[in-house]
Amino acid sequence: MALSPLDIQNKSFSVKMRGYNQDEVDDFLDIVVRDYEELVQKNREMEKALKHAEEKLEYFNELKDALNQSIIVAQDTADKVKTSASKESEVIVTSAQNKADEMIANAEKQAHQLTSSAQQRAKEILNDATQNARQLATETNDLKTKTRVFHQNLALMLQSQLEQVKSPEWDEILKPFSSYVQDGHEVFKELVAKELDNENVSEVNSEAETNKTDGVSVVESSEKIIGVPEKEVTTLDDAKELLNKIEDKDQ
Repeated sequence: MALSPLDIQNKSFSVKMRGYNQDEVDDFLDIVVRDYEELVQKNREMEKALKHAEEKLEYFNELKDALNQSIIVAQDTADKVKTSASKESEVIVTSAQNKADEMIANAEKQAHQLTSSAQQRAKEILNDATQNARQLATETNDLKTKTRVFHQNLALMLQSQLEQVKSPEWDEILKPFSSYVQDGHEVFKELVAKELDNENVSEVNSEAETNKTDGVSVVESSEKIIGVPEKEVTTLDDAKELLNKIEDKDQ
């Protein structure tokens, strides 16, 4: 059992002959008691400080454990967040890729439909144009055929008329009446010539109207078919001119 300062102070020794000086021993014991009390006080303070330090150490150990646990939890949470973010990013990337593939597929489908529609429309337009061109060529060939037939008929008719105009019978018919009257009938010749002149004017006007009426159908027909301008055919030169124009149009 440890000694206390009071035990040292109350300690008594027996007296013997030739022993230690009692006063000196008491003084020394007082010093020992004083120093021992100081040591005990320091020891108590040190125990108290040690206890406080141990408490603080225990607190810090607990705090360290809590921090370690928090770090572990935080690391685990970070790993979970990282894993979740990675999975979410993969899902987003996959969804975006699928969406992009779908959009590309739709765009390609629409482009194919537009291309097919355009090609179909182009084929229809080309077929219509080809059919119209064939129809126009057929109509043009028919018109050329009709024009050739008309030209041939007109040429034959004009040739026949020219042959009739060149006939010697016209020379005899167109002789002046005065050539049939003798030289001795001068008065009669003058009267007849005057009368014939009046009749010739009326006949010429009448024939001009007739020729105009007859010529209109031919000329108008030629004008409608080959574009020959309307003109009266009253002389041989007019007939030749009309025939030349028809030949030029036909060429």
